[in-house]
Amino acid sequence: MNSKDNDRVTRRRFLQSIGIAGVVGAGGSLLTACGGSDDSGGDGGDGGSSASGGETTASADCSDLSSLSDAQKKQRKQMVSSLQYVEETPEDKKNCANCQLYIKSEYGEGCGGCQLFPGPVAANGYCNSWAPAS
Repeated sequence: MNSKDNDRVTRRRFLQSIGIAGVVGAGGSLLTACGGSDDSGGDGGDGGSSASGGETTASADCSDLSSLSDAQKKQRKQMVSSLQYVEETPEDKKNCANCQLYIKSEYGEGCGGCQLFPGPVAANGYCNSWAPAS
C-alpha cells in the first residue's frame, strides 16, 4: 500500500472516525458523507463573513488548528476532503450555521465546530453532509 492509499478516506475509515468521535445521533445524513472526494484539502482560508438566510456572522479566521493534536489534524484533513468542506458556501440557503451537525460558537464568534470532524468551521461554510437544523 503506498502513501496515497493511506491518505484516501474509505468508507470503513469514515465509519471508524464517526465511531471514535462519538457521533451517534446524526442519522441518515451521515450516509451521504460517503460520497465523492475532493483533494483540495479545504482546511485553510479566510473564514466566513455572513451566513445566508438573514443571519449575519462576524468575519472570523476559522483556519487556526493550533489547538488540535497531530492525529486530530490528520483526521480533519481526511474528513474535510471526503466531505468536500469549503469555508464559503456555494448554496444560498445552506451553510454550517443552519446545519444540524453544527456546534455553535465552539471556537468563538463566526467559528463553530462540527460533529463530523475536529477543529473550527466557518459559520458560512458548507459540506456535502449538510442537513437542515431542526
